Amino acid sequence: MVPYPTLEQKKAIIENTVGVLHRFGYECPKVGVVTCVEKVNPKMPETVEAAALAEMNRNSEIFGCLVDGPISFDCAVNKEIAACKGYTSEIAGDVDVLLAPNIHVGNIMGKMLTCFAGAKMAGFVAGASCPIIMTSRGSGADEKYYSIALAAAASEDNR
Repeated sequence: MVPYPTLEQKKAIIENTVGVLHRFGYECPKVGVVTCVEKVNPKMPETVEAAALAEMNRNSEIFGCLVDGPISFDCAVNKEIAACKGYTSEIAGDVDVLLAPNIHVGNIMGKMLTCFAGAKMAGFVAGASCPIIMTSRGSGADEKYYSIALAAAASEDNR
């Protein structure tokens, strides 16, 4: 859990997440580095870091996945919106991972998806010596069960 991850920490978050998805059978996960706009703006550090992560992917510093950013949430999850905005990307409308710029955005995004869109949530922290289950205080039994099951499945010991 990194409230305000640095560029290097975001790179590690991507690598840990991609490692988990590879264990689940994804060959080349698509990672959207989410910001509020699709263009780099030097006054918006999140966009600069998103572009840097995408560049690291193109330079094979981050591998085993496709990374694109900066990309807005709507372009990341909806190909038609991306086309309407003139945003072209291999991952637009088809992301596997949404990397939020900080814990606040990630938390709000997750709760909006569950509360307004009926998404099911499971939470765990990858990258430690073992998965760490992480749920909200408001999580029900089903979310806790999904979190335990997913963390167990993601464990390197369960390959």
